[in-house]
Amino acid sequence: MDVIVAIDGGGSRTRCLAIDRLGRILGDGESGPSNHLLVAKDIVRRSLAEAIDKALTQGALTRADVVCVSAGLAGVDYDGAGAEEARELLGELGFSNVIVNGDVVIAHYGALGGHPGVVALAGTGSVILGIGKSKERVKVGGWGPIYGDEGSAYRIAQKALIAAARAYDGRGPETTLKEAIQRALGLRDFRETVTRIYVEGMEAREIAALSRIAYDVAESGDGVARRIFFQAGEELAEGVEVAIKRLGMAESGGLVSYQGSILESCALVRERFSETLRQRCPTVSIVPPRYPPVIGAYLIGSEAMGWTLNESVLSALDRMGKKR
Repeated sequence: MDVIVAIDGGGSRTRCLAIDRLGRILGDGESGPSNHLLVAKDIVRRSLAEAIDKALTQGALTRADVVCVSAGLAGVDYDGAGAEEARELLGELGFSNVIVNGDVVIAHYGALGGHPGVVALAGTGSVILGIGKSKERVKVGGWGPIYGDEGSAYRIAQKALIAAARAYDGRGPETTLKEAIQRALGLRDFRETVTRIYVEGMEAREIAALSRIAYDVAESGDGVARRIFFQAGEELAEGVEVAIKRLGMAESGGLVSYQGSILESCALVRERFSETLRQRCPTVSIVPPRYPPVIGAYLIGSEAMGWTLNESVLSALDRMGKKR
């Protein structure tokens, strides 16, 4: 039995699938964080080992069945910077044929099924990745919250907090964001958010989670909240436009897709993103993501192994994509 171990490792979760030549998922495993920039090396090793062992055990497989480990990790950049440490860890776990990419790369491969084009990723953070016909890569954004993280859940939550604070002071238009955020945090007064954020400390993912509260407010018709989500879509479209131009796809057209909770779950963002992009780059085709990032890791591994992805394999993977 020849299988590829495909890994999607992030700051809070690591997912692993054992997939054979026919595109059949034989094993599925999950564990904790594997971003080596955020957690200690022993935690990364433990998370990778646990996710892999779960997937192999579920599929009644051994390490001898694994012909390739293809991982996409949050601590690795689009150009492979930071991959060496992860390769060493996977080597220590007993695997000799290891491919490590950034999580943004496997997300791109998953969204477009390995085809060239541009993918916008918007979850807690945001980044745009373009891959051209000659495999050249272009990254736009991805600078983190201090520089911007435009269109991300963190940026949306930050703007919601700012709008609520301005409304509280009377410096900005009235919005129900302040009451919604106050309720979500279990506070008696919006001023207490200062203590919660600055004194008690809220992690980036906890602040980003407030974007869900803001979206509920936007869907209720609150104009201030709706504008925040429209701006997120416009900002993400701006990044995609830059990547398209840098890849020389502005005239010839190309594929554009997306991954991440903001563009996949927030219709207000996705619709404004698509509308803005069609106005700025009318030749491109915007398509929904075909597969989740972990399947993108499998596609990269298959490509490296020279495996043929015929229609039956793609059909099996498509069924997986529908179970996202």
